[in-house]
Amino acid sequence: MKANTYAYRVGNGIYINLTNRCTNACRFCIRNNAEGAYGSESLWLEKEPTAAEVFEAVKTLYFPACREFVFCGYGEPMIRIDTLVESARLLKAQFSLPIRINTNGHAALIHGEDVTPRLAGLIDCVSVSLNTPDAAEYVSLCKPVYGEKAFEALLAFTTACKMHVPDVQMSVVGDFLNKYQLVMCKAIADRSGVKLRVREYIGNN
Repeated sequence: MKANTYAYRVGNGIYINLTNRCTNACRFCIRNNAEGAYGSESLWLEKEPTAAEVFEAVKTLYFPACREFVFCGYGEPMIRIDTLVESARLLKAQFSLPIRINTNGHAALIHGEDVTPRLAGLIDCVSVSLNTPDAAEYVSLCKPVYGEKAFEALLAFTTACKMHVPDVQMSVVGDFLNKYQLVMCKAIADRSGVKLRVREYIGNN
């Protein structure tokens, strides 16, 4: 089933679904298991939203206890950097809430240039999916279209983000890593000067 679910609520946040396109095919991706996430309608899009459509969808869902907006849907949001930046600008003008991006960190490979300067003053947090401690394991788990160079690209993206975004993090899905791999991922995050967030796998439920 396809719909036009451009925004959906998760806890005290409103999540924004810009695209279904992605440069990874991660084994743990939530979209492998369900049409939607956290009780949302289907996140498979008939068409990708404009910034104006994103803004209207968020306004419709907005609730007083809302604490953040998050670009995170059934695809890689940084693929649509122009729409993401324009949407963030509209949201910042209307609401005084932080904006986060959950990303695989492939933006420079996707666009052929460093786009992190465009996030300055608009994005408050970027969470980069690290997922494994080395390039070979990353290819096995995440199946990037760019092969092993995707791993180095996400590390470089993380470093670049720190120059323009106040809060930069890395994340892993802990269920897919052993203790040694988790220690190695923590070391990578430490060397990058960012926090590591260990997420839980969201399966069929």
